[in-house]
Amino acid sequence: MKQTKDTLLTMLTPMLWGSTYIIASVLIPIQRPVFVAFMRAFPIGLILLLWYRKLPKGIWILKSLILGSLNIGIFFLFLFIAAYRLPGGIASIIGSVQPVFVIFFSWVLLKEKPTMRSYAAIVMMVTGVILLLFKQQMAIDVWGVLAALCGAVVMALGVVLTKYWGKPEGISQMVFTSWQLFFGSLILIPAVFIMEGSIPALTPVNIAGLAILGVVNTGLAYFLWFRGIEILSPVRVSLLSPVNPLTAFLLGYVVLGQSISPIQLVGVAIIIASIFVSQKKTSKAG
Repeated sequence: MKQTKDTLLTMLTPMLWGSTYIIASVLIPIQRPVFVAFMRAFPIGLILLLWYRKLPKGIWILKSLILGSLNIGIFFLFLFIAAYRLPGGIASIIGSVQPVFVIFFSWVLLKEKPTMRSYAAIVMMVTGVILLLFKQQMAIDVWGVLAALCGAVVMALGVVLTKYWGKPEGISQMVFTSWQLFFGSLILIPAVFIMEGSIPALTPVNIAGLAILGVVNTGLAYFLWFRGIEILSPVRVSLLSPVNPLTAFLLGYVVLGQSISPIQLVGVAIIIASIFVSQKKTSKAG
């Protein structure tokens, strides 16, 4: 019962991440992806850091910088480069291979042997996402593909290292989250000026959108994500990732009035089935 509750709480993260596209496109249509990525992480990270007034010490300064860069800063850079260079949905298909890398890193670092159930869930997941995006135009940009793949690898390593290193004794999950958000966003400061030149003017609606992305889709979402990694297996957590494109797809249908074809409905069913397959406990590595 507790494991089911923990899984459902963790699943809220990819659901929140799946709503990011609509929030950004409707409330923050400024075409400044690196700036938006920075504003997602830095303000909420700084606020939490000032609220709890606890800083990492010793080796945890370096570990927080590494984990924050992998889970937040570097990942966000690759994510938005891919989003700019690839047409609708292609980045999601490529990003869906992330659990493959999580399984590999878990095998190397955590000694968690992959299971046939994990492999079956991955095949189902990728198939479902491809069917969801069946109507998308399949123009391919090599640099966009490489960026999406690098993003998948970086996030996968961040997920496994978060489990491998754990967190300092006596430090709450929210404090641990604030370290990663703050230190991870630091790498985006020079990137904003190098890649985009300046800080754009913002309207009240833009600011409201950034606040939602920062507090809900980043602060709360990453807190639940890191909590799930700590409690559950990194492989189990990563196999919840197809909820992200599934949520984005369903919100596009409900909010933006996008159509759904029968083959896409099959994709929805396969993704939901893959989540049940991946979360059914059969072994320690499950």
